[in-house]
Parts: sequence; structure tokens; C-alpha cells
Amino acid sequence: MNEQEREMYDFAYDLTRSAGCKLKQERLHSVIEVKEKTSQMDLVTEHDLLIERILIAAIVAKYPGHGILAEESQGRVNADSDGYTWVIDPIDGTVNYYRFGRDYAISLALYRDGNPVFGLINDVASGVMFCAKHGEGAIIDNCRLNILPERREKMHKAIVAMSLRTMMELASLDMDVVGMLSRVQAYRYLGCASLELCRVANGEYDLFISSNTYEWDVAAARIYLEQRGGFFLYRRKDKDNSRYGKIFVIAYRSPLIWEEVLEYFPKCIRNEFGYK
Repeated sequence: MNEQEREMYDFAYDLTRSAGCKLKQERLHSVIEVKEKTSQMDLVTEHDLLIERILIAAIVAKYPGHGILAEESQGRVNADSDGYTWVIDPIDGTVNYYRFGRDYAISLALYRDGNPVFGLINDVASGVMFCAKHGEGAIIDNCRLNILPERREKMHKAIVAMSLRTMMELASLDMDVVGMLSRVQAYRYLGCASLELCRVANGEYDLFISSNTYEWDVAAARIYLEQRGGFFLYRRKDKDNSRYGKIFVIAYRSPLIWEEVLEYFPKCIRNEFGYK
């Protein structure tokens, strides 16, 4: 990171923190109005829109030429001549936010010419900030973290994160999902992709698989994962390669576990990820 990018990081850190405080207060003191977007599982609240407006307004005021890729507004995707684009998810885990008040996050990342610069994930309910600067490591609440040692365990010791929708989609492609999950130690689903990637990064999960993710869900957490020594694979699902379309994401810590799990994937998916 250059000096200008360090200033951007400090600005983004303060912005993400303050947006989290605002969101926490809104949940305590106002009625949450929920609307369905594409299904009963794809929701938006007035608070999603509010936090996104706050983030975009601050970024545009500070860096008016930068591109912005945001979940709800889906507008200023073009970057400036310097190639900077901010990727925003105002509330990742909206169902968790309005139903439980936990396990949701504000996610903010900066990319330059498609390459990661830094990412911040604010686990608002717990008050924890997961941060990463590309090439400079990961940080939790200003405490620098080491790269985790490579796990040597095999698949039977793995904790796998996967949603029912992903299981159903993979099963429709003739993948033996039940057979795979019966061999692992346990499977979980949090409903917040950014925090699930952070759990992979921190060694709580071993593998995350999702066929129903968007770029803004994982843009920041991907940087955090990679700076802790994890691996991130993805492919765009839309034929037009739109940045607003769904992506298929696989994140893992142990290559040994991934090699075993990969054998269960149908050939069509293995080929798309570059495996024979």
C-alpha cells in the first residue's frame, strides 16, 4: 500500500466504525421495515438503505472520482483513471439483523484495477472489526495477526459451512452432497458470508461453499482470509459476467481437506474452476 492508500484505509476504518454505531442505534430505537427483493430469503430493510447512503455519501465527498459497487443502489461501478473501486455491503446477513440482532456485518473493501487493496468487516453486534491490508497482513481491533499454520487434518476433521440452497443446487448437478457431509466432522450455516469467511480465516471453519453469493458479500472478507493464509476461489455464474450477478465461492484453509472434498464435485464445476 502506498501513502495515499494508507490514508484511504484510515478513512474507511473510521467510516465503517461510525456506520456500525449508527446501525446499532437504529436497531434499538426505530421500527425495522422489511421488504422482499427476489425471494423470502433475499430481504432489504430501511436500515440497509440508510447505511449504504451514509457510506456512499462519505466516499463520494472524499473521493469523488472513485467507482462504487454497492448492493442496494447498484450504480457507480466505473472506477476513475486511477482504477479505484469501493465495494459495499451495508448489512450482510439482513435476516440475522432484523430477527436476532447478531451475526450481521458491514463490509467495505477497496480494489484497484480489480486487485485488492484492503478490506474491513464490522461485526456490529459483537463490536469486533476484522481488517486486512493486501500484502501487510490481517488485524482484529488493532491487534496484528499471524498467518495461521497450515492444517494437516483430513476431511473427517473438517467443519464445513454451506447453506441449504447451495446443497440443493449441487445436488441438482448430481453431486453426492449427503455423502460428502457425512464424512466431515460437522457442518454449519451462519447466514452471513463475510463473517463465515472470517471464521475460515481464523480457523473456526475449514471450508465455506456458496453458490448464492454476490461480490459485495465477500469482497472485504476475501482479503482478510487471504492475508491469514487461506484460499479463495470463485467464478461468476451470469453469462454476461456482470459484477451484479451471483458468484460461486469456495474458501478453505487446508489444501488436504479441499483435495478430498473436490472429488465429490461434479465434473462441470471442477472444469469451471480449472480442475480435471
